[in-house]
Amino acid sequence: MMKRIRQFFHAVFAEVSAEDRAFLKQNLSMEQQALFFGMSVPDQCHALRTAHTAIALAENAAAKVDLPLLTRCALLHDVGRRDGEFGVFWKCFAVLFAALSPSQAKDYGDDDGSDSVLHRKMCVYYHHADIGADMLLREGFAAEAEIVRRHHKAPAEDDPPELRILRMADEMN
Repeated sequence: MMKRIRQFFHAVFAEVSAEDRAFLKQNLSMEQQALFFGMSVPDQCHALRTAHTAIALAENAAAKVDLPLLTRCALLHDVGRRDGEFGVFWKCFAVLFAALSPSQAKDYGDDDGSDSVLHRKMCVYYHHADIGADMLLREGFAAEAEIVRRHHKAPAEDDPPELRILRMADEMN
């Protein structure tokens, strides 16, 4: 519960600094920056925190890690939640709905062709990893797309270290 409260306050007071913009410019191509800035500011700040956590975790990883790839994936892992589609209110609602009524929330998140606002929001909540991966693929970022697509899937033995670290960093933020 405290984690969710902390996330809420991070979202309400989110702001991307000049230092953050320099970090983005150093680590993302112009095309990737356009995808990044397509997210809401709270999601951008979450991605930045996730990237910094991932970098710190990678320093202590036993396996060899492609740090530039990990950093890009951490910054882009939630691009499937575009600004205007999934702001602070809807994120809070989706988290609460999924916690209080998981099967009903999941039913709303399934693609049944409905065009209701609730259906669309819950689809983004449950499927943002696939949505983001498809966006990355369209831009030609296949390596990033593969990791982004799998970041909410159950861990597997063949998961690359970048994916394992991304999952940990995302969970921590």
